[in-house]
Order: sequence, then structure tokens, then C-alpha cells
Amino acid sequence: MTELYREPLKIELDGARLHVNGAPHPSSVRKLGQMQEVLMQHVEPKSEEDFNTYWMYRKVFFSHNIRFDITLLPARMLGGEYMKTYGHYHPKAQDESGLGYPEIYQVLKGKAIFVLQEKNKDGSVNVTVQDANEGDIVMMPPGNGHVTVNNGMENLILSNLVYDNFESEYEDYKLYRGAAFYATEEGLKQNTEYLVKKFSRTTASEFIKKYGITVKDLLKEFHSNPEKFAFLEKPGLLFGR
Repeated sequence: MTELYREPLKIELDGARLHVNGAPHPSSVRKLGQMQEVLMQHVEPKSEEDFNTYWMYRKVFFSHNIRFDITLLPARMLGGEYMKTYGHYHPKAQDESGLGYPEIYQVLKGKAIFVLQEKNKDGSVNVTVQDANEGDIVMMPPGNGHVTVNNGMENLILSNLVYDNFESEYEDYKLYRGAAFYATEEGLKQNTEYLVKKFSRTTASEFIKKYGITVKDLLKEFHSNPEKFAFLEKPGLLFGR
């Protein structure tokens, strides 16, 4: 049993089973069959366990139209790639900013690579890779599609905050077989389906500085002060300044 929080909620992970205040919390699992269309190469399952890739636990806590989720990505290879999420974009928000909905993550256990990509009018993408370690806060700005990669030797456990009332957009990741870069043991490998115009790599702790927001613990700060994260519903509050 891995204890993630004692307060404001008692959150524990037992294998792939999440318990919140002692009660089991529902999960959804991304199957290998769903992931095949975004992988660098086809992966043949070797055991029954291989059919499950990663687990998502949504609405562990909910307030002010924003939900707190947890995701578990096992330490495992998918063919030549590290374990990763499928990848998605967010639609534009309903506020006057014209910006897409942002998202904010925290690495609770393990380490991760976040591959962000922003589309240009000519069909190319600008890519930003963030390296994140345990405890780091990771910002997904408006307009950026993103994939999370577990490039560590242990299971990756993430939390995130996101506005609850929209549907993620997966079409580009399906069409182009994943993100603009694949994370392999040899390093990042560009997906030739994309034209990459700009590329940068930084740390999550450095990247978030440009937005002028300081967060130490997503759950505790959201639980005590949900208004701090109103920008997740109305991105113009933070990104339109």
C-alpha cells in the first residue's frame, strides 16, 4: 500500500486500486489495443497483464467545476518506448480570452517527461519538453497538446487539476501516430509524421516560472483555496495578462 496523502484526504494506492478515506475509488484503464495507434511500433502482448497500460482515477476531489485526478503509469516499456499516456489537446475555453483550457500536474512519485506541442498555422508544431521529478509542479499552457512519459525505474504517480466540463481532443495523436517525439532508451526520437518548427527542453520547475504562479502541493492548496485555480476554467485570468 502506497500512502499518497494523509490529509486533507487519506489517499492510498494498493497496486492499481485507489482508496480515498478508506473507500475504493473507481478507475478507468487505457488498454494496449487503444494505445497501438499512437505507438512508434506495434507491441504484441506477452501476458494478460500487458493488456492494461495505465490507470486514471478521476474526480478524487471536486470543487468549483475543477476536478483533482490521479494517474498511475507503471515502469514498463511499450516496444521501444517508455510507458506513456495517449496524448490529447484541450478545446478553447468559454471565457473571452479565446485561449484553450490549461491543466496543471504534480509528480507524486517517480519522474517524468512531458512532451508539449503547439500547432502553427502552417501545420508544423512547436515542441517543448519538460523534465519533472518527484514533487515538481508541471504546467500545460493553453493550446498545448501533451503526452506524459514514465522514463524512470519505478511507477509514476501523477495528480492533476483540470476544468471538468469539456471533452479532450485526441484526433491529431491518432492521425499522426502519437506525439511529435517518442521517448526511447536511446533518447527522444522525432516522429516523422510531424514537421517540427521549434524545439526546446527545460525543467518543469523552470518552465512554470514564466507564469508567475507558485504551487507546492496541488491537493492541499486546491482544497483550502480553490479560487487560486480559477484560471483552469477562465485561462485569461493567468495567461491573458
